[in-house]
Amino acid sequence: MALAQVTGNTEISLHEVAETLNVHYMTVYRYVRQGLLPAKKIGRSWFVTSRDLKVFRAGKGVGVAVAPTAGGRKKAPWAQRLEARLIVGDERGALEVMESALRAGHDLNHLYLGVLSQALVSIGERWERNELDIFVEHRASGIAMRLIGQIGSRFARRGVTKGTVIMGAPAGEEHTLMIAMVADIVRYEGWNVFDLGANLPAHAFAAAVERTDDVVAVCVVVTVAKSLPAAAKAIQAIKAISPDGVPCFVGGAAVQSKVQAVALGADEWTGNVDRLVDSLKGFSRHR
Repeated sequence: MALAQVTGNTEISLHEVAETLNVHYMTVYRYVRQGLLPAKKIGRSWFVTSRDLKVFRAGKGVGVAVAPTAGGRKKAPWAQRLEARLIVGDERGALEVMESALRAGHDLNHLYLGVLSQALVSIGERWERNELDIFVEHRASGIAMRLIGQIGSRFARRGVTKGTVIMGAPAGEEHTLMIAMVADIVRYEGWNVFDLGANLPAHAFAAAVERTDDVVAVCVVVTVAKSLPAAAKAIQAIKAISPDGVPCFVGGAAVQSKVQAVALGADEWTGNVDRLVDSLKGFSRHR
């Protein structure tokens, strides 16, 4: 079937796409699962729209590598490819996109913050604009959490750790994905991390510190302003149970400066993951 015969925006099977592109069916299937060619699954089969196929043949869209502004080698739009797989609920394809990004030379930090996080932010923004149903956003988040479980374990370092970091979000918080990503990155840098998740009461933070050996720091993540009072209570409870002064870090979208962090009772402000890792180096058991 020639592309010129397709009118409007019809749905085309992968076998028809393969015929149009004059390639093997498995080649087209690989394009889809790697996020190079947008497609959706209907029943047990994948379909591509004639419009997306036209864009693909023209050398445009998510399959195209673009030159970075500073020059150098071209970079692939990994976040857009992953976003497309997450939106249609293609978990296997989403994993393939992430693995392809790793094979291309990207590290865990970029994979999480430059690819997965950006894809999820875009999906959230599209939901807020009523472009996506809420179930699509929730499904994407669920897939993302499972992908983190598969990817992150590969980067856990063996041997003696630099100490244990306890990480979580206070009561009222519901976001766990970013905590999971940050926890994996910190683990990769050599620390043992206990990820306590979200919506954790102040006394639970304190209990975790009290009953965990070799704690070098506690990280309280706050993403929404309404949770700031709960974060302050958590920090207060941690300090009350820790006479030796386990340092408390605070970060997240709701905390914008060190002044604000100190006002909450924290010792350090982590504006981003790199700053957190650099700050933790001062508390390492093994330098």
